[in-house]
Amino acid sequence: MLKKTATYITLSVAFLFSSGFAVAQDIHFSQFTETPQLLNPGATGVYNGYMRAIVNYKNQWTSMGKAFNTEAASFDIPMFDYNQRKAHLGAGINFFNDKAGDSKFGLTQANLCIAGIIPVSMQSTFSMGVSIGAAQHKADLNSLVWGNQFNGETFDPSINSNEGTPVNSFIYADIGAGLYYEYNSGKATIERNEAKRFGIGVAYYHINRPTQKYFSVTQKLDAKLVATMNGSFDKTGTKFSIQPSAMFAMQGKAMEITAGCAVRYRIKNGTKITGFYSESGIAIGINYRYKDAVIPQVYYEVKDFGIGISYDLNISSYREASHYNGGAEISLKYYIQKGALFKQKNML
Repeated sequence: MLKKTATYITLSVAFLFSSGFAVAQDIHFSQFTETPQLLNPGATGVYNGYMRAIVNYKNQWTSMGKAFNTEAASFDIPMFDYNQRKAHLGAGINFFNDKAGDSKFGLTQANLCIAGIIPVSMQSTFSMGVSIGAAQHKADLNSLVWGNQFNGETFDPSINSNEGTPVNSFIYADIGAGLYYEYNSGKATIERNEAKRFGIGVAYYHINRPTQKYFSVTQKLDAKLVATMNGSFDKTGTKFSIQPSAMFAMQGKAMEITAGCAVRYRIKNGTKITGFYSESGIAIGINYRYKDAVIPQVYYEVKDFGIGISYDLNISSYREASHYNGGAEISLKYYIQKGALFKQKNML
């Protein structure tokens, strides 16, 4: 019976976190550097390559049973980038699905992102982007059972629960915008030279304040402000790089601050002239989410592929119930780089 009660509690908690009545905010991934479009539409198409596809998965709060599962995918390309010294566009799409509990209470959303990318120097670009999406909240209450369906021995779903439909499915439009700046000192040489790269951005989501409808309550979704920073700095004369990153998000009364650093070891240099060999490397780091979690992370890259694995060790006041279990997360990336001077692969 306790297990069935926990299902209803999970539904209630999911509602509170989704509707903004508690200290709630949008979905988020601990590997936030692997969700560029999700955090800033201005970062769409801003990379030294021809195409980028990323898949993310997070399984969170397993101590609550079937708690939270989040999947996301994104794809973006630079368009009309025939000459990197001229203004061009970045275009991308992204999708995510977030579900909680046996009721599968959650949110599904798809977004189209367009960014205008302007080179401001030989090593710097500035971009402005917009995100336009459609989202749907829904739940499957047919899988839930209620206290008055207990027949003395077990729960009988054929017994009328006398419960109304507390959650209705609804669809709404969602709009966001962002600014992004990137500096990249990388140069094409036969042997990889020391490089410095960093990007900073700020974005504002739910500009149109879409209406949310739960129970008999209707309210506007809080707007969200997001600021990010990430970088990679090669240590001269070695194969090591330092990769700091940070994210700040505020939505209504909720706030999230995550920061950390990884150390990357370059296993193999890529040849920049012929493109016969691609660079590979491994990075190990740790992030800290303020008053919530310590997050060890490992990334491995070989050729055009990358994989990231992390785990949230919960250190908040909830740790007595979670036993420090937070959530496992994985990211997969396929990224065609502009690695060779003699290759022309412009997509558009």
